[in-house]
Amino acid sequence: MTEHRTAPELSTRTDAGIVTVRCTGEVDLGTACRLRDRLLAPIRAGARGVVADLTETTFCDSTVFSVLVEAQRDADERNVAFAIAPGDTAVFRPLHILGLDRTLPLHRGRAAARAAVAEAPVVSRRVS
Repeated sequence: MTEHRTAPELSTRTDAGIVTVRCTGEVDLGTACRLRDRLLAPIRAGARGVVADLTETTFCDSTVFSVLVEAQRDADERNVAFAIAPGDTAVFRPLHILGLDRTLPLHRGRAAARAAVAEAPVVSRRVS
């Protein structure tokens, strides 16, 4: 039996200081680090906001959930608005089952996630 997997494709787009990281395909332990790097880099650089667009992610394992929790924590620590647009079956359903839908900033669709980040108050960031 041949396994047909769709390699993840990551793209990043910046518009008005808001970075959208779009992930399509399947993300697992072997590829979650790429998603982590794409999300954390703009958060740590002080972007106005970051959106994780997972609406076209067809599979993800628990490492992706750890990445999303880490990104949320980093964003909170740095006062960077963060939102997640999960795909219904592959991402939202397991997040809901795990109870992470109560702690992560999930939004229905990329437009709603982007709007939430755009509407977040701009907080002055401390310079160390």
